[in-house]
Amino acid sequence: MLVASRMWLLLALLAGACAAAQTPQRSLAGELFIVDSGHGVRYPDGRPLNVGAVGPDGIGEARVTLAIAEALARRLRSAGAKVVLTRSFAHPFRIATDLRKDNRARAALANRLHATAFVSIHADASLDSAKRGTSVFWLRPNSVRLARAVRARLAPLALGESEFHRRDLAVTNEAVVPAILVEVGFVSNPRQERLLAMRSFQQREAQALFDAIAQVFGA
Repeated sequence: MLVASRMWLLLALLAGACAAAQTPQRSLAGELFIVDSGHGVRYPDGRPLNVGAVGPDGIGEARVTLAIAEALARRLRSAGAKVVLTRSFAHPFRIATDLRKDNRARAALANRLHATAFVSIHADASLDSAKRGTSVFWLRPNSVRLARAVRARLAPLALGESEFHRRDLAVTNEAVVPAILVEVGFVSNPRQERLLAMRSFQQREAQALFDAIAQVFGA
């Protein structure tokens, strides 16, 4: 069983590497993206408000999403885009007192800045530890093309697909610019938790998101 598990991890990593190697670079000069790493929210006094899911081995959603967001931001900036991160390694926690207001405020920021797109990154969880896969959600018609591109780019990572459909969430509802919410895998699934904890796989996830954004908005 251990050998099979390691083989599964290796195949997933190799699949991501091959997909990244085949993608040509595109310029995103002049574009602005809001990259939102889910959770990691604290009250003003420092108490946790919205920490997100935590896997069986203690891997936290907030940590995984922040790492992927930073990796995505580096790629976007290298392609000439401007990027605003809602959390960063330098400032890993947002301060808020109301979850729904915080969610809507992040998407509202994209509206105020007239962003090219808003991308919210999350990691899923379930009481069923066998549940696996990525999910992509959107609400408005102007987001469908990006959602489909992200779905296609995530597929070669061999995580499976959990959900892909229109969904009225606080961030997708508030945003009038193209906006998607991506679940990059299940931290509650032991295999996927191990993958999501690996820096090399976080880079694969970021590359997949970058490739989709470049496909839709790049020149």
